[in-house]
This record gives sequence, C-alpha cells and structure tokens, in this order.
Amino acid sequence: MPGYYAHLATVNPVVSKNRSFIYGVEMPDLLKKSYKLAGLIYAEEKYPLLPIQDMRFFSFFEERVQQDADDKDSTNGLHYGWSSSPDIYLFWNSLSSNQKNNSFFIGYLWHLLGDKLVYSWLDIEGKFNSFLEQHKNDPNLSTLMELEYKKLHNDWDKLNALIRDRYPDVILTPEVIELDFVKYDYDSHMDYVDWNIVKKIIDYMRSINPLEEDMEIIINEFMSFLPEETDCSIDTLNKKLKLSRFKM
Repeated sequence: MPGYYAHLATVNPVVSKNRSFIYGVEMPDLLKKSYKLAGLIYAEEKYPLLPIQDMRFFSFFEERVQQDADDKDSTNGLHYGWSSSPDIYLFWNSLSSNQKNNSFFIGYLWHLLGDKLVYSWLDIEGKFNSFLEQHKNDPNLSTLMELEYKKLHNDWDKLNALIRDRYPDVILTPEVIELDFVKYDYDSHMDYVDWNIVKKIIDYMRSINPLEEDMEIIINEFMSFLPEETDCSIDTLNKKLKLSRFKM
C-alpha cells in the first residue's frame, strides 16, 4: 500500500504507542528509500539499531535491501516479492520463535499484510491489464501507459490527503517526514484507488491489536479474506469482513 499515511493508519491506536512496532510498519519502505537515496552504507548507518532484542535489524535485511523483485513470481526484496503481492508466509516462516513475538517484526508483518489486502481488493493490476487490452493496437501505447501510471501516483497523493483529514490521530513520524516523500492532492476524483475499500480495510486492521492476538490466526484470517477471482466489490469485502473473529 504505497503511502506511509496509509500504513500508519492501519495501526491500532493502542499499538501506535509502541515505537518498535511503528518502526517495523515503516521499515519495508523506509529502508528501501534510504538505500535508493544514498546506498547501502547510508542505509546501514541511518538505522543501525532498533529495540529488537539486541539484534541488529539491518543484518537481517541486508541481503534483501539490495534485491529487486524482477517479476511477478519473484520473492526477492524487502516486500518478499512485489509490494502489491508480498509472500506473507515466506516472511513469517523465516522468523525465529523470538522474532515472531517481537513487536518490530510483527509491525513489519503488519505492513506486508496491509499491502496484500489493499492491493488485492483494489485490483490495480487488473485495471491496468484492462486498459492495455483496450489500447493494445494504439501506436502511442507507451505514452498512454505513462499517463495511467501518473494517474495512479496522483491517486496515492489524494489518498494521503483523505487519510490525514479522516484520521487526525495518525501522525507521520520524524523519520518519514525527513524523507519528504509524502505529498497531498485534494482532488476527490480517483481513477485506480477506491476510497471506500481502503477505508474499510484500514478500519478492519485498526480494530485488531496484533501484539495481544495470535498472529497465526490473524494471518490465516487475512489470507481467507482475499478476493476470489475478479470480484473485488465493496459489497463482497463487507460480507467477508463480517465473518471476522475480531470485533470492528
């Protein structure tokens, strides 16, 4: 889910006070941005130590921060695949028992789960494929696609503005502000992002305290709530979420 605001909004208000968890939520994007901005040494020096049971978190992710998820089937990179389709079980099963009970790594997982749910229900890839099919014979297809990617980028900026206005308790952290990547667009029209779907998922995730619940149960429930085939409507999402064991 592109956007620090969106990821921070999915955090339960009680859990948001846990700084280690918040670092975990930010880290898949934060570490990658730092690496892209100034390289491996900068990324390592910028975020060398975090309260994760005296383990240098960077050593855990050092190989992955240098990887790119080259294709849809790849499980490389900090998102354990494309950010639109992270391999949740691959990440979770790579952790030790102690790490699975550590707030930083649970926060990291929370980020990946948010990406998995939001991207799946927005079906952005399906929308792009539909556009490609409609314009496959257009000699200016590459230019048209650049314009579509720009629309998506603008949608994320519009989403930032909506979240900032609708969730005033969600505050950007100093490390995110320092990167200066969060932008806002107050145009209400969005081409690829459905606000109703994103808000529903945010509210669902905010209702759960992952530091007090069994993460195995949470993961299995989240994965069972992924859309089936091409039915990504808000009505179907609502029906699935009503089956949640967690009270919204």
